[in-house]
Amino acid sequence: MAGFYSREYSYKQRLVSWLSQNANFTYTCRRGVARGLKRKGGLAFLPNFAQPTAEETFLRGLDLRDKIVFDVGGFMGLMTLLFASRGKRVFTFEPNPEARQRIQANLDANGFDCVTLRGVALGDRPGKVELVFDALMAGGASGDAKVSAELRATAAHPRTIEAEVTTLDREIEAGLPVPDLVKIDVEGMECAVLRGMRNLLATRKPWVYVELHGTDGADKQAKASGAINALREFGYRIYDVERGVYIAPDDPVTGKESHIFGD
Repeated sequence: MAGFYSREYSYKQRLVSWLSQNANFTYTCRRGVARGLKRKGGLAFLPNFAQPTAEETFLRGLDLRDKIVFDVGGFMGLMTLLFASRGKRVFTFEPNPEARQRIQANLDANGFDCVTLRGVALGDRPGKVELVFDALMAGGASGDAKVSAELRATAAHPRTIEAEVTTLDREIEAGLPVPDLVKIDVEGMECAVLRGMRNLLATRKPWVYVELHGTDGADKQAKASGAINALREFGYRIYDVERGVYIAPDDPVTGKESHIFGD
């Protein structure tokens, strides 16, 4: 039976992912964060009669003019497309080569040349990591111990790859520019990514956007607390995107937080 984390990937998402792997036609998105941009695969050519999600509304409302964006966890590249269409320069970190191919195909469809793809995972120390993912959700790979274990147990077609890991601070030391926005969606590894960018948080304080994951309620709460406290340590305010409010410093972390923004 699918667990708490696995249920985050609905049958619709798996269908969209399958189409993304097998469909060769290019179309203009009519929904989601990449609305108005070209894409291969998926179902975004269908009209959307529902209201935009809180995440879509928030991200599309950010002023990214002249900004450098780090997209940590590229998945299929839809957020990379949004950032590329509005920002100055984008660096997308995606260790899974299958996912990187999809991102590149979507970039090529739009003629974007302002994006650099980095085929490494980010964490709190350099090394290697085994990433586990569902074959239908190649961009949803995780090296988090609990998430990986659940994927191995519940995915219909679990696969693994070994990836190089580095830190965001080391990437900047090696020559990447300082980002204005860091978006993190890494399937349970978000706290490790934040620990690996402590110097950046302390000295330059970019905007930070984080999607939170967990295998159950307790794990989700622990990861949300870890991410929020890591940002608060450096003086960040924390905005709960779904609730549309800043979280007061003395408010408890519930584990129901899905997307947070630190400024």
